[in-house]
Amino acid sequence: MDRQFYPTPKALGRKLWAKFKNREFRRVLEPSAGNGDLAKAAPWDAERYTSRCPIDCCEIDITKHGRLRELGLNVVGTDFMEFGSAAIYSHVILNPPFLNGAEHVLKAWDLLWNGEIGAIINAESLRNPFSVQRRQLLRLIHQYGEVEFVENAFMVEDAERKTPVDIALVYLCKKADTQAEIFGTLLDDLAADRQTAESLAGGYQKAQEVMLPNNFIENSVLAFDAAVIAMRQAVVTMAKANHYEAYLGRTMAELNGGGKEIPPDTSVKFVQEEIGMRYEKLKDKAWTLILRSSNVTSKLSSAAQKRVESDFKDIAKLEFTVKNIYGFLCGILDNAGAIQLGMMCDVFDTISRYHEENTVFYRGWKSNTKHRTCGMRLKTTRFILPGFKTSSFRGSLEWDSERLLADFDKVFSMIDGKSAPEVSLVSVFNTHYNDLARGGKRVSSSYFDVRLYPGVGTIHFYPRSKELMDRLNRMVGKERAWLPPDVNQAGPGFWAQYEKAEKFDAELRQEVRKNGGASYYRDHFSTLFYSGADSKEALRAQDAIDAAAARVHERHGIDIDAMIEVKPSDTLLLEATNVGEFEQAA
Repeated sequence: MDRQFYPTPKALGRKLWAKFKNREFRRVLEPSAGNGDLAKAAPWDAERYTSRCPIDCCEIDITKHGRLRELGLNVVGTDFMEFGSAAIYSHVILNPPFLNGAEHVLKAWDLLWNGEIGAIINAESLRNPFSVQRRQLLRLIHQYGEVEFVENAFMVEDAERKTPVDIALVYLCKKADTQAEIFGTLLDDLAADRQTAESLAGGYQKAQEVMLPNNFIENSVLAFDAAVIAMRQAVVTMAKANHYEAYLGRTMAELNGGGKEIPPDTSVKFVQEEIGMRYEKLKDKAWTLILRSSNVTSKLSSAAQKRVESDFKDIAKLEFTVKNIYGFLCGILDNAGAIQLGMMCDVFDTISRYHEENTVFYRGWKSNTKHRTCGMRLKTTRFILPGFKTSSFRGSLEWDSERLLADFDKVFSMIDGKSAPEVSLVSVFNTHYNDLARGGKRVSSSYFDVRLYPGVGTIHFYPRSKELMDRLNRMVGKERAWLPPDVNQAGPGFWAQYEKAEKFDAELRQEVRKNGGASYYRDHFSTLFYSGADSKEALRAQDAIDAAAARVHERHGIDIDAMIEVKPSDTLLLEATNVGEFEQAA
């Protein structure tokens, strides 16, 4: 447990919120959010008819970010001491670590342009001002605020962690002189604490070189910083123009009764809100640049890209700094295994979903926690995909079709341990489109021979490597629990029926037809492919196909539940004869 983490009791949180004199909470920053206890004590927001004002937060423990977002908070950073964009906030409220509370309050004061600060700090920070920071905080309180000491505030019944320490409730109010600040040194204050790309990157750079070039990341941050400075200058210039326009008064038409123009706004509130709105838009564009960079998209399938982008609303709330970019990329790398498995499953589903004869079936693995259902394998000799109809005047496939082919290449390159194929499917269709569309020729890419049938709009794929197809089948089978988690858990009968699934396919399908006729066959197979995997209809279809497979295997003398006792000396032989490739893929 973090010895400096003391969640804020409810009564103490409400007491701190009550310190604020300005009750118009336009935008609030909580620099040390923890579990969100202090934010949850926020007062009712009458203007927005909600129980909480808009709150952004920083939290150094990233495991807490999910919970904070569930509470409706915007996570905009991790380490507040590296935060640099607080000028847009009207209030800062914080319960920082007790050991360095003074430093956190001073950081908030330096970053804030116009607003109020409420903080819970250890009373000893003010009673024993031995450091420069503590003495500076005392001077600020004397000039711009007030303090209230509270005994045993963390000894109340609802305190998650109790401590007898006395605390100080610090209140500070920082006022911007509208004329002097907007038309004077505003830019200097807003640009305070800007750090270099090198210092922000810390130890993340080297590990991430495979994802994006360092100079690309650093140049993107520099471009963003330049855009922010220029934007702030534009807002200040606009406020200045509004100020002098208001001084000039009304036009002749207005004086003669031609209507009234709304007076231009030159207030502090206008400047803060305008900067905040434009700043968020710039952040959105900057994060989109990273997310859509070729170095990221080239490694993700279209479906995987969409899954990453589904979290974009949370990603784009973070400050656009080198450290946060590397943190985001670290998250992608940390989840690389899951992302890659997701990509494999996407391609598997694409192939299996649109043509029922692209797959063959086997009896899935049965564990103590899982009811046996039928497993699926893609055919290693040929599969067919529809939806590629072309017109006579086109000289290439449509964009969606090219994206699907690119996804195939990404996944099979990944399985093959390569960054990209030497000859991609997209390049084959771009280079040999006339031969494919009009000549009916069979053309080779790195992983497939392909033949296009433009009239019916299908492409026939002939895998060039059964080994790669088998790796895909085994990885997806293991992920979906059709195959055992450990290769040695199943006996030779299980692996025999798995390896012979293509050989038994025709007999299996005939067995399903024999059990209920053609309509029964169609209903069960179409339900299996087009219903949700866990729907009652799909499970019923899986059971029916599994039962048919059991009868086929029985006729061939295969008992898939027959186990063998594996001796240490037999392990290598078993893997080499039955499941060597699965072990390699896993």
